Amino acid sequence: MMRLWVESYERKSSVAPVGAFSAAAHALLVAGWVYATMPAADVPPDSMMSRVVFIPPPDRTPGPRVIREVVRYVETTFDGPGLGDEGTQRTLGDAKPVTAVGDAGRAPPLPDTATTSAPPTPLPGNQDSVFSILEVDTAVVRSQNSAAPAYPLKLLEAHVMGTVAARYVVDTTGFADTASFTVLRSTHPEFVAAVRDALPYMRFSPAKIGPLKVRQLVEQNFTFRINDTAAVKPVVKKP
Repeated sequence: MMRLWVESYERKSSVAPVGAFSAAAHALLVAGWVYATMPAADVPPDSMMSRVVFIPPPDRTPGPRVIREVVRYVETTFDGPGLGDEGTQRTLGDAKPVTAVGDAGRAPPLPDTATTSAPPTPLPGNQDSVFSILEVDTAVVRSQNSAAPAYPLKLLEAHVMGTVAARYVVDTTGFADTASFTVLRSTHPEFVAAVRDALPYMRFSPAKIGPLKVRQLVEQNFTFRINDTAAVKPVVKKP
């Protein structure tokens, strides 16, 4: 017992110098820190350097509000579509789907989409409307077998050439409306008469807007030209 007391005393006595050294070291560190943070001698007493200022923490920014959904179940005491015949809860597959029926107890027939066709494209304006070449989808085209103005004989013999610029309306049947014939410019009245005489016999492919044929105002230049045949040698038949 005596030996245990002696050993414990020796252990305590060996720890005491270490504790004293640690306390002295901490005291020196605290004193050095206080001395280092003291204001300089040339700083006035009312300076911010010689004051203790408390800076409050920044205001806390409110975060997004959390919305929680709460589902409440309410007991019902009446029969509804979700209950069976005896008040029991209906399970999946108890009832068959109900289709709407007509007055005669049969389902109404579905519309026949195979036989229905798209409504016809309405014609812009009325039947007598006349459109320009810019307003139609397909312009008037002169047929290959259409008649052409004949060269006036007197002007042909005199080797007189010229042009006629005319305006007229081509109807939906491909014929020119002679009442709409207007001369814009010409070089000789005989050429104008030749064009006017040939106009009723001209044939055209009518203009179209979509699939519908429409009347179109046409402006056309007719040129009367004589080919030079002086350099062509006549063919001499051998006897």
